[in-house]
Amino acid sequence: MTRSVPQAVLFLIVCPLLAAQQPSRASAPSTIALAVSAVQSAADVPQSGAALNHAEILKNARTIHISSETAFLTVGTMERSLMKQKDWEKLGLNIVENPGSADLQLRIDRLIFTHIHTYVLTDRRTSIVLASGRVTAFDGIVASGPMAGQIVKILSMARVPKPAQGM
Repeated sequence: MTRSVPQAVLFLIVCPLLAAQQPSRASAPSTIALAVSAVQSAADVPQSGAALNHAEILKNARTIHISSETAFLTVGTMERSLMKQKDWEKLGLNIVENPGSADLQLRIDRLIFTHIHTYVLTDRRTSIVLASGRVTAFDGIVASGPMAGQIVKILSMARVPKPAQGM
């Protein structure tokens, strides 16, 4: 009897924590490949609907605001990692501190008790999820590099013009 009470208490404490760590599935693209393919298909073929809307939002955006829900990956670290990317200057995006004046919102987080760092890129006006992804790394400084690379790749597909192919 004395042993079952602490086990029951531990069970009641741990189960909600484990359930909270399960990633939820959203209807928006959850991987880079899906987001990039949607942007590519929207750029190649005239379409109606969400794919075209996502490409247009990414193409017309001028400012981005970064917010962090974790102390392991700060806003300053993410800003530096984005600006170190070789294609960042080509994008023509400015990072702003005021979320009300931004076109795009980048939210970064870290799943509790894991090394999984996540990001969600949304349109601030409509709250449409444009891209999301995750990076597994020991700390936020290490995770910021690959995460910034993924974000710049997604933005570049919509914003940077493709070089003309010679005939």
